[in-house]
Amino acid sequence: MLEMVVATGLMAAVLVPALSVVRDAMSKSRSLHRQSLLANYAVRVLEEQSALVAGNWANGNTSGSFVSEGHADIQYTVTKSDALVDGGLSDQLMHIQVTVYDDADSDTTIDTNELRVDYRTKVAKLGSYENAE
Repeated sequence: MLEMVVATGLMAAVLVPALSVVRDAMSKSRSLHRQSLLANYAVRVLEEQSALVAGNWANGNTSGSFVSEGHADIQYTVTKSDALVDGGLSDQLMHIQVTVYDDADSDTTIDTNELRVDYRTKVAKLGSYENAE
């Protein structure tokens, strides 16, 4: 009987910390997967917007979500500007910034505690873009 009590105590002492490590690893894995998903969406939106700017050279802001892909909680904002204060050059260089974020509270605004990914790039205004059809 004593051996059974000692064995049970030993198993509890070993299993509880081991299960805690597994739980923490699963939580970290979910977080990394979510960050990877946000990064993939950010790159996609950045590439789409870069192509649009190359074709029409329009300043402006855009926002949206990925509800059509089953991710209504993932939102994005895009800022496109060729103003010098934003990092562009008027009619020469467009600065594009994309922010994709996990809108955990569904209020369509970026909160400080929500996961987010910011990417930016610049697109030059080239004659080859303007003449492409």
